[in-house]
Amino acid sequence: MLLSDLFTHQQWADAAHWRALGAQPGALEDGAIRPRLYHIHAVQRAFLDVWKGTPRKPPLLESYASMEALRRDVRDYYRDLAEFLAGPARSRLEEPLHVPWFPDPQRPIRMFETMHQVVLHSEHHRAQNATRLRELGGTPPPTDYIVWILDGRPAPAWD
Repeated sequence: MLLSDLFTHQQWADAAHWRALGAQPGALEDGAIRPRLYHIHAVQRAFLDVWKGTPRKPPLLESYASMEALRRDVRDYYRDLAEFLAGPARSRLEEPLHVPWFPDPQRPIRMFETMHQVVLHSEHHRAQNATRLRELGGTPPPTDYIVWILDGRPAPAWD
């Protein structure tokens, strides 16, 4: 399933960015990067909750004691996402969804379309963080989808 590949790539790319940001002094506490990392994850988690039928508001950034606590939550998200993709997701891809934070009246949107949105949204904000990392003197990792494929679809390396 293409979506499984896209989500596996997303995790690989997220892990690579977290490693690169953690290697650059001050990057994880940067005023642009820190809230954007949170935003990426909050959107990923919020959509997963909608897909599972349990929509809820994500915790606020301030509720994380540290960026390491947020990173652990991101890793938990990927475990939960894998369980969902291995279970009910395949039979529900065409299912129309109601997304609580979208304005009403909503046009029909299917689960697979929101999944695609999460992948694109995450990629967009990783690119912003890559630009900021370069401004801080760091080197962003190459995380294009095609790079992941050409490298043999490596597993995410969080540490």
